Amino acid sequence: MAVTAQSTYALTPPGAQASGSWRAFSQSNYTGLDTTFSGDVGQCRYVGDNWNDKVRSAKSSSATTRVELWEHSNCTGYAITIDGSGYYNIGAWVSGYKVTAP
Repeated sequence: MAVTAQSTYALTPPGAQASGSWRAFSQSNYTGLDTTFSGDVGQCRYVGDNWNDKVRSAKSSSATTRVELWEHSNCTGYAITIDGSGYYNIGAWVSGYKVTAP
């Protein structure tokens, strides 16, 4: 009798792109105006003119979702990585982001 293993960790169907989301806040400690951003894993995205250099705190949509927040819109410069526990105090520098784990 042959035994086959089946992964229970499949997050997306074959051929589908994994994605994730995160929530940005205009003030520290997850307060103020907020919005949700999303993107495919590995894709660099610009936060847009309304949020450029205005993110003051952020957290991802789940404990396992990881998102890099970048200084420049092309995901260069310095960066931090956020997850579901969040980052409660961010300076005025976030311009780009990249989901690294859904």
